[in-house]
Amino acid sequence: MTATGQLVDRRIGGRVRLLRAVACRVDDGSRQVTAASGTYDQVGTFPTPTPGIADTAQPRQPSPCCFYPRQEAETMTRKDAGFTLIEAMTVIAIVAVTLAVGIPAFGGTLQRHRVRTAMHLLSADMAMARSTAIMRRGQIVVCPRTADNRCRDDRDWRHGWLVFTDEDRNRQPDGTGDILRVRDAPSGTDSGLTLTSSRRFLRYQRDGRSANANLTVRVCAGERLAGKVIVNNLGRVRSARPVKPTPCPRG
Repeated sequence: MTATGQLVDRRIGGRVRLLRAVACRVDDGSRQVTAASGTYDQVGTFPTPTPGIADTAQPRQPSPCCFYPRQEAETMTRKDAGFTLIEAMTVIAIVAVTLAVGIPAFGGTLQRHRVRTAMHLLSADMAMARSTAIMRRGQIVVCPRTADNRCRDDRDWRHGWLVFTDEDRNRQPDGTGDILRVRDAPSGTDSGLTLTSSRRFLRYQRDGRSANANLTVRVCAGERLAGKVIVNNLGRVRSARPVKPTPCPRG
């Protein structure tokens, strides 16, 4: 038995048809059957004879070389859709284990990011205050702020801080024109992140030194010391992290 075929793709009426001219020759020693050409829809319908081409023998016999798209599609279709209870319970168990392991690790990563951000903001604003004091040849103060942009009486920096010029040395901004920067509370201060200092304010002299006003701001995550921002007598700012677990100092 021999078979030859040809496939030609055409777009007719907005849908694709597969036109296949099939010539099947079945030789059983006594007769010869030739199948007429037919068209196939995209959904795979049974081929219909093309007008003008008649079979040479009746009735038509199925040939191994003929193509039946619908039968092949039905063979590949899954009869039972959905999932079983065991599969659902397995997926739920995997998700539960993943969340139990991943959420604590993610919380620690987020807390470390907040500590780094708070230390970076403090260091950047203090360095800016020092350079401004040198350029303006005047005193610049950095202090923890109140809601109405005044210096606080305590050493709590978790509500934000101020950078302002202090020409009259009263350690308070005399007006909005004196304020150089207002920093809001760092992210995480409402979830256990605290910032406390050894002094109530930092004052830079006109030469950039912080004589008699050097301070250390401690950044704590809960009861653990997470880092420090340190300003020495020369006004230089640096940050440090504990090499081993250290409790957060109070007072």
